This record gives sequence, C-alpha cells and structure tokens, in this order.
Amino acid sequence: MKKSPIRKVSKKKSTQKREEQKLTQKLLEESNGRCMNCGQFPDFRGLSKHEIKFRSQGGDPTDRNNVILVCGRCHSKFHGVSER
Repeated sequence: MKKSPIRKVSKKKSTQKREEQKLTQKLLEESNGRCMNCGQFPDFRGLSKHEIKFRSQGGDPTDRNNVILVCGRCHSKFHGVSER
C-alpha cells in the first residue's frame, strides 16, 4: 500500500488560520450568537462565516470589515440560493 505524503503547513498559512479563528471567535462574541445580517438566532445550520469580498477577488479573510457571521438562510441569499 502506497503511503500518502504528509504536507507541512507553512508558517504564513498557519498564522493566517489562527488569525481567522480569533476573528471568528471575536465576531461570535460581538453578535451574541445572532446573525449579523437579520439579527435572528440561527436555525439547525448554525452560523457561517461570509466574506463580503471573496479571497479569489482579493478579499482578506482576516479583515474585520470583510467578514460577517450569518445564519444559513442569509448565507444562501448572499450566494443566490432561494429557499422555500
């Protein structure tokens, strides 16, 4: 059986991940567990981190002004998915 190589995560990438986790925790505390768009408590899907300007478009996932926590319904709306 062939072993798969374990890739090391760069210091830059691991630092960025830690910063993203800290920002997510800070946003969760600020919003008191509510959606930052509609103000409602989330349904069974919980809260999702939504980037206003996507990474592929040059957005920064660690920038406080670029990331919000939204409920599943609002997150679907942001991505153009209609729910009944």
